Amino acid sequence: MRCPNPFFHKKGLNLQCGTTQNPIHHLYIVTENCIRRLLDSGLDFALYRFPGEREPHLVLQTDGEADAVDMQHHANMHIPGGMELDADEPSGFVFAPFIATDKLPALLIRPDVAVSGWELIEAETSTLCHTRRIVLSAIASDDRTHSIDESDAYKVAFRSFKNQLDRKNFQKLVLSFSQLKAWEGSGREDELFMRAMDTFPNSMVYLVYTRRGGRWFGCTPELLLEGYGRKWHTMSLAGTRVWEEGCWNDKTINEQRIVSDYIEGQLQGLGARFIRKGPYTSRAGHLLHLRTDYTFQLPTESSPLPILDLLHPTPAICGLPKEEARNFIRLFERNKRMYYGGYLGPLNLRAETHIYVNLRCAQMRPGGKALFFAGGGLTAASRFMEEKDEVKAKLQTLTAALVLD
Repeated sequence: MRCPNPFFHKKGLNLQCGTTQNPIHHLYIVTENCIRRLLDSGLDFALYRFPGEREPHLVLQTDGEADAVDMQHHANMHIPGGMELDADEPSGFVFAPFIATDKLPALLIRPDVAVSGWELIEAETSTLCHTRRIVLSAIASDDRTHSIDESDAYKVAFRSFKNQLDRKNFQKLVLSFSQLKAWEGSGREDELFMRAMDTFPNSMVYLVYTRRGGRWFGCTPELLLEGYGRKWHTMSLAGTRVWEEGCWNDKTINEQRIVSDYIEGQLQGLGARFIRKGPYTSRAGHLLHLRTDYTFQLPTESSPLPILDLLHPTPAICGLPKEEARNFIRLFERNKRMYYGGYLGPLNLRAETHIYVNLRCAQMRPGGKALFFAGGGLTAASRFMEEKDEVKAKLQTLTAALVLD
């Protein structure tokens, strides 16, 4: 069986998905064994599956901790659209925060093992030792147990954000929220990952563990950048409504247009020729989004790093103007985003890159708990109750769709 993702078959890449004799029975057995061995080993790893694929990929670092990498530094060493990969280019699975700091850096899992398909993952993990590490996160964080309905911090932040939008200091600002809740998925990640693969076929599903960042699980529909050389792909994804609601309103259509205009401006700055598809409605679990796809070609072969630097953070998770919005969020949001709103995926792995925005995610905590993250884009047309309900719907995406028996 071949991997559905066409990018894994370019330039002579040899990533083969495993085959099974009895797919359903065998798949659940190897899933439970593989994921449990990975979690018990205490090694840094990323297990992930791209949209449309049937089997996942594994990047495993067999010793030491994931490296902290300065993505900005590496991006500045390249001219967008004008420099090919060099020997010092980061390669592996990158797990980057919304805003990188010394205490919260971008992490790169070294690809000591990089395989695809359950059979190959089973073979590579069959000899892992069990160390059963107890600490799930090295990140110090307060316990945010209040729901969004009870949160004074969210209400105060919304007023601050809306005031800036009403004054036309920003076109858009994204306000995030997080809540610590009991969740049966924490501690049962082997079952959780398999259920998510079935429930979210149009999302990147991942389970990442690093000793510095902790254990994270997520299902993100938003591609940030994928491709290699001259040919690349990105998307504009903004606006949210639940499946049962009717048409898109003017506020949501405008919000998506802001993100699309930003991406097109960045691509034009790169001298890229692009083809646009959309906007159209895209489904992720029980939520719908407005989406526009961009396939673009650069004048010459390029490293992905300067392109990532130009695109991240998009207005879909930050705001406009970008730098001013990022600084405003850092000072006034009142919520520690950590790795939510950042990006993750294989970077320069066998010369290819597949990076997604880290949405719909949770950081696993001890005692069967998880810290859930969500956010919403605000414009001058935003209303408090509508935005609060949207964030609530996003927070429920993982818990409602992934109820374990």
